[in-house]
Amino acid sequence: MLVRIFKKSHWYSPLLLLIVAALLWMDVFISPDKAIDTISGSGNGLYNMLLPAITAYPGMAVAIAFLLLMLQVFMINHVATTKGFTDRYSALPGLIYLLLMSSTEGMIAPNPVIIANVFLIPAVNKLLNVYEDEHVIKEVFNISFLIALASLFFLPAMAFFLVLLLSIFVYYIVNIRTIIAAIVGLITPFFFLSLYFFMQDGLVVLNYDLDINISPLIIFDVDINIYEKIFTVALSFLSFFSILRLQLVYKGTKPIRVRKRISMLLIVLLFSVLSYALAVDNIHVHYGLIIIPLSISLAVFFYDIRNIRLSEILFGVFLVLVLAGRFSGYFLS
Repeated sequence: MLVRIFKKSHWYSPLLLLIVAALLWMDVFISPDKAIDTISGSGNGLYNMLLPAITAYPGMAVAIAFLLLMLQVFMINHVATTKGFTDRYSALPGLIYLLLMSSTEGMIAPNPVIIANVFLIPAVNKLLNVYEDEHVIKEVFNISFLIALASLFFLPAMAFFLVLLLSIFVYYIVNIRTIIAAIVGLITPFFFLSLYFFMQDGLVVLNYDLDINISPLIIFDVDINIYEKIFTVALSFLSFFSILRLQLVYKGTKPIRVRKRISMLLIVLLFSVLSYALAVDNIHVHYGLIIIPLSISLAVFFYDIRNIRLSEILFGVFLVLVLAGRFSGYFLS
C-alpha cells in the first residue's frame, strides 16, 4: 500500500512525509538529551565548533536537525524525479531517504552527516547533469565548492571530490581548465576559513578541528546490537539486487542521457562506500553518505517492479527492518 501511495506524488504527499518523520523522531523530541548522548565530535571540522551550542540547547538542535532532514527529503526527491530515475511525480525516493536516515538511534540526532548532506545532495544533483551544461567549468567549480563545504563539517565527504575528478573523464570534459576549476573550488572554502582563523589567531584551534586520523578498519570495531546487524545484512542484500536491476534491466530501457546519469550514480555509490577508508569517529552515522545514491537506487527498484503485490511485500520487509533497527534500543533495554 505504501508503494502505491508514494509511487505517485499527491498534494498530501509532503504532509504524509512530515507525519512519518515526526513519528520516527518523536522520542527525541520528547527527550532531546537522549539524541545528544550519541554524538562524538572528534575529527569533524566546523561541526566541533557547533557542539557547545548543540549540547547547551539540545531541543533546538534536534529541531534544526529535523528541519534539515526534511529539506533533504525534498531535495533527494527532486534529484530522482528531475533526472529521470523515477516518474516526475513520485514521492518514493524521499520516503526511502527519510527511512534510511532515521533507521538507527545514532542517526536521530544533530549529527555532522545531516549538515554535510545539505551540501552533498546539490553537488550530486549538479554532478548528474554537468555534461549537459553549457558552462561546464563554472559547474565543476560549484560542485567542488559544495563538496568542500560538506567536508568542513564531515571530512570523509572529501571522497566525493574523487567522483568529480572521475566524472570529468567519464563525460569527456577533461582539460586543464576543468581540472583547475575543480581544485580551486575545493580549496576556496578552506582558504577563507584559514584566513579567518589567521586573523583571529586561531590557526592552532582550526588545525585541531580539521585533524583526521584515518582508520579504514574502524568499521569492523563498531559495536551494534543484533537488530542492527540483521538490518545491515538485509539492507546490503537488498541494495545489491537493486543495483543489479538498475544496471542490467532498468538502464537499458532509458535514453542515453539517463543511462549516463545512472552510470554516474553508481560511481557515486561506489565512492561513498569507499569513503569508509576515511572513517573517523561517528562511524555509526557514516553510512549517511551512502544513503544519498542508495535511496535513489532503492526507489527505482521498488518503483520498477511490475508486480505491485511483490513490491509491497518487499517494501514491507524493508520497513520492518528499518523500524527494528530504529527502535532496537527499546527492545534491548
